[in-house]
Amino acid sequence: MDLETMRARLKLLAAKATGIKAKADAEKRDFTAEEATELRAILDEAQPLTTQIKTAQEGESLRKTLAELGDSIAAPTSRKADVHPRVKASGGTDWADTMLKTLGGPQGYKGILAGGTIAVSVPLDPEPVRMDVPVLSLRQLMPNVANTTGRFAYLRQTTRTNNAAAVAPGAKKPTSVYTLSRVDDRVRTIAHLSEPIAKQDLDDVAMLRQFIDQEMRLGLDLALEAQILNGDGTGENMTGIGNVSGSQAQAFTTDLLVTTRKAVTKLERYGYMTNAAFVMTPDDWEAIELLADNEARFYYGGPQASVNPAARRLWGAPVVVSESATTGTAYLADFSQMQLQVRQEGMLDWSENVYDPNALGAGSGASDFERNMLRFRFEGRFGLEILRPSAIVEVDLTAS
Repeated sequence: MDLETMRARLKLLAAKATGIKAKADAEKRDFTAEEATELRAILDEAQPLTTQIKTAQEGESLRKTLAELGDSIAAPTSRKADVHPRVKASGGTDWADTMLKTLGGPQGYKGILAGGTIAVSVPLDPEPVRMDVPVLSLRQLMPNVANTTGRFAYLRQTTRTNNAAAVAPGAKKPTSVYTLSRVDDRVRTIAHLSEPIAKQDLDDVAMLRQFIDQEMRLGLDLALEAQILNGDGTGENMTGIGNVSGSQAQAFTTDLLVTTRKAVTKLERYGYMTNAAFVMTPDDWEAIELLADNEARFYYGGPQASVNPAARRLWGAPVVVSESATTGTAYLADFSQMQLQVRQEGMLDWSENVYDPNALGAGSGASDFERNMLRFRFEGRFGLEILRPSAIVEVDLTAS
């Protein structure tokens, strides 16, 4: 097992352990016997794996030192691929290198195998949201939980009526109503294929990295974001924030700034603004940035603290610009009241055993093997938990 594979495995084990602990903590209980057994098994595998990684890292450090001295023993290294900022923001930073090494084998990046599979491991903690830096991906805002079974269940709060009050000695205490509804769900598969690609072209490492990192992974992330926003819960679709029952609504009032500020008030009443963010289309964010007074002066006076173009903040909350949103409709949501179940972060397969009946023209077929071509498939399995729909406000940005 090479160093990258060991690291990926250790990350997966850590994510599983974190998921088990988070579930027990959320339910305010000790570990069940089954959970304790699974945790012990994780530790039994993780401890020797940690030692192996340390040993491999020492060897890698030695090779690096030899390379710096010009020793011919050290293997040549290649420049790291540029990572698409959106992919990096959602956690994808090093998987392309791992895939390339698997494709190319121990002697470098030549001689790509005819077919294979690699599990793409990405940290479950995406890049944190930082002040004065735009949020590029919804996954930066949502807690990610490792899923080990493909199915999951959780309790969704549907009613929240707080009747706590001062009570005289001996008097009857008031009853608050916190209705919870059990939701049983499963992960969904999101996948896509590449077109056939000539193996000769794949000998160009930079091109391969760009193709894999910029297209396959990014395409999956965009499809996942569309499900989080718009999934209607039918068939293989998740139930997204735009279709979950129990969310709040904010009608258009006066102008965009007033409307969005009133949406903030709706979340503040429930105490949900701490981890909240807006999601809207690029067109709607443009309309907010171009707001001007009657003398065509852009708002950089009073609203300056409310609209921060550089960091993309509105009323202090991050704004995620997404093509998956609908123009004229935005969402303000506390994404900490949701969880993304991750059963399989990504699986990359490639094969040359695909037959195309029209590869050489209408009615003239050939296999990818006969044409020296490869196709890639990239897929992941995810599920969405919406714990408190009241932490979502659908905002109408269109004047009547």
